[in-house]
Amino acid sequence: MKLTIEGPNNHDFLQSIINGEYVSLKDWPGAKLFVGSAYDKYLEMKKATSKGDD
Repeated sequence: MKLTIEGPNNHDFLQSIINGEYVSLKDWPGAKLFVGSAYDKYLEMKKATSKGDD
């Protein structure tokens, strides 16, 4: 399963994930979690809406 996290740089939070600790996205303001191909679809939608702003 593909898991993508987008957000501000937070080394301690990422290290907690790597260490297998329980974490909450509430502790990482501005973070977004994507599962499977959802991140790719998010980028496509973001790209399409930014083209409309030109």
